[in-house]
Amino acid sequence: MTNQNRRQFLAAASASALAFTAGCQRLSPSASGSHPVTEPIESWATFRGDRHNTGYTGDDSDIGTDPSPAWTYEADGPFWGSPVVADGTVFIGSADNALYALDAETGDEEWTFAADHRIEATPAYSDGTVYVGSYDKRLYAVDAAAGTERWSRSFDGLIRGSPTPWDGSIIVGVGCHNLACAWYADEEGAPENGWIYSLDAATGETDWRVDVGTEVVSTPAVADDTVYVGDSDGILHALDPASGDTRWTYETRDMIWSSPAVAYGTVFITDWNGNVHAVDAETGDEAWLADTAGRYISGSVAVDEEGVYVGHTPYNTLDDPTTNYAKVFRFDRRTGEEDWAFETSALEIGSSPVVTTDRVYVGSHRQTEEGDSTVGIHALTTDGEEEWFVEIGGRGVGSSPALVDGRLYFGGTDATVYAME
Repeated sequence: MTNQNRRQFLAAASASALAFTAGCQRLSPSASGSHPVTEPIESWATFRGDRHNTGYTGDDSDIGTDPSPAWTYEADGPFWGSPVVADGTVFIGSADNALYALDAETGDEEWTFAADHRIEATPAYSDGTVYVGSYDKRLYAVDAAAGTERWSRSFDGLIRGSPTPWDGSIIVGVGCHNLACAWYADEEGAPENGWIYSLDAATGETDWRVDVGTEVVSTPAVADDTVYVGDSDGILHALDPASGDTRWTYETRDMIWSSPAVAYGTVFITDWNGNVHAVDAETGDEAWLADTAGRYISGSVAVDEEGVYVGHTPYNTLDDPTTNYAKVFRFDRRTGEEDWAFETSALEIGSSPVVTTDRVYVGSHRQTEEGDSTVGIHALTTDGEEEWFVEIGGRGVGSSPALVDGRLYFGGTDATVYAME
């Protein structure tokens, strides 16, 4: 199936079953040949923890085998986006159009900021400012202490991906019109186009823009003075962060909704054909390809010193009475060989894992409210054994967790933010 035909098929599915889916850490000077997280992290300032998008904490989890909520916070709408944690505050956006700032220790509300449409993007924190995009086709820069707007920019497309701060700039993908975005894109009259922008972090003015053929939901990674980001034509772009000039492109086998992770001189990315790709960060050559035999992968990988971790969504059809359940995989970082696969009791994993030196944490969710699969937040050992599972209401957990100071933060589709310890 070609990329375009597959997108048409999945967009049709979106209209029915999938209509509503959806730092302070010390880094090594170069990601080449090493892991960029060399010390235990102290904050989780962007979607996958830092600008390399590895989802790795560099330390033990410090969460026991019988976790409980340190606190919960109830909002007015489901959380599909993921939290970031910086300067003692949890920042997270909701489908109720609000960006929330919550005290990381107590869960008390510090402030809320209202956009004009739902926020499914994960915020990014940098130098006292929180940056977040919305389905109202705007990117906002919000004062992290006061919750007041510093600036905002309007665009032609919805923003579902998350911004990445780098060297005084904010790099973000714009455009979403497939799958979970389809109805809202039609409502907003958004075109079937996509763009990669670099904006001045202080003013929001455009540094450069790259037009791509279709939407950009992927969150950019920046490593060794290169920006890596995927688009829904299935293209992984490597760009000069100062100019936006293309250094190389790599073609996957389907749409890219995941975000690239960069470690050991390699870019790891997934596609909607159920594949995990390892690509040489300097040349764009394929290092290995692993097939999960899944229907699709919408989440991003986590990368530690030995493995690459990701969840998938399996094939299930009305013609086959057999139910296939979503799995969490670990692939050997060097070879791409499958180390293990853990089968959950859920039908979909869209959440991106967090990996510590001893644990893997990831959410699972249903495709509809009426589903009867068991969904929530999963804790596995890095050997693939289940440590614990906490069931979450609504449609479960599409949010990707953040782990800071022994607490696991995530949003639920039950309109609740959780801090587990």
